[in-house]
Amino acid sequence: MKAAVLLALALAADPRARLHELEARKTAEKAAARALADRELSVLDTLEQVERAWRDAEAQARSAEAERSRSADRLAAAEVAEAAALARHGALVGRLRPRLAALQRMARIAELRLLVSAPSLGELVKRRALLGRIVQGDAAALREAREALDEQERLTTARRTEAARQEALSAEAGARRAESSLRRDGFRATLAAVRGERQIHERAAAEADAQSRKLAEFIEALPPSRSGSAPYTGFAALRGRLPRPAGSRIDVGFGKVVDPRFRTVTVQKGVDIAARRGEEVLAVAPGRVVHAGWFKGYGNLVIVDHGEGFHTLVAHLASMTAAAGEDVEAGAILGTVGDTGSLKGAYLYFEIREHGKPLDPKAWLVP
Repeated sequence: MKAAVLLALALAADPRARLHELEARKTAEKAAARALADRELSVLDTLEQVERAWRDAEAQARSAEAERSRSADRLAAAEVAEAAALARHGALVGRLRPRLAALQRMARIAELRLLVSAPSLGELVKRRALLGRIVQGDAAALREAREALDEQERLTTARRTEAARQEALSAEAGARRAESSLRRDGFRATLAAVRGERQIHERAAAEADAQSRKLAEFIEALPPSRSGSAPYTGFAALRGRLPRPAGSRIDVGFGKVVDPRFRTVTVQKGVDIAARRGEEVLAVAPGRVVHAGWFKGYGNLVIVDHGEGFHTLVAHLASMTAAAGEDVEAGAILGTVGDTGSLKGAYLYFEIREHGKPLDPKAWLVP
């Protein structure tokens, strides 16, 4: 949390003051570098903490904005319903107004005169029945107008309630978005410190190497995808014929990699594939998903067991579609390309392992 507090203080600049953005960014990066310089702190742990805080805030912001959008739809529907109720009530009152005026003029004495002037008993009964139907019709119209008024008042109350809710949700969404922006800037500042400070960069590289060994141990400890014989076979025969899980070219290959700036040497157990953010990541062969979740240094990681000791790994995913325990066919969607846990932005990290030992994916992928 130390790094997060320092970053929050450093980034508390007025976002409207565009002229101070560069200075604020530099201040934030220096604050992140000071926090990361503490050797008791893990660089990857600090990055993960700051990144998770940002992504959680971003998810909350998107949720608040989605609820605000739904509220806007409800408010629009409420306004339409209220307008329709007002129009219906107005139309009913318009039809009743002349009838009420006529009844007021006629009053009770006019009704008695109409009945008394009947030339016969039959005509009297007929006139009485006719007046009864008129009165019943007027009473029904009055009830309908009363119900229309009640409905209009109910819909007006509902519209006002939704309008108040919309206003509150707009305020919440704005606050959530501001928090997400603050956390995002904090993450970027921390990442810039890792990229820009040689000592911190070297510590991050050493920790990433240690995480690679932990990943190998994790894979070796995974139980068979099913008890007894492996459910999938034939992966070994696919050497040189596997499709790319996503993207096109391999940006960083398997084995030793020299950092162009600091000349530090790291060993890649897989390959970095250039791919568009949000692009679908596909299973290269049939298998069973044995892990789908966060792994430090790799972000969102999906591991597929292809049987006979073979596993493939795709890392730094923005989202994961597959779930642990799920059987997948070749070409099944495992997730989407992203930059979770990444030190260099969005790309796809891809590994092939046999009994935990990393293999060069380039020899397995279709040229």
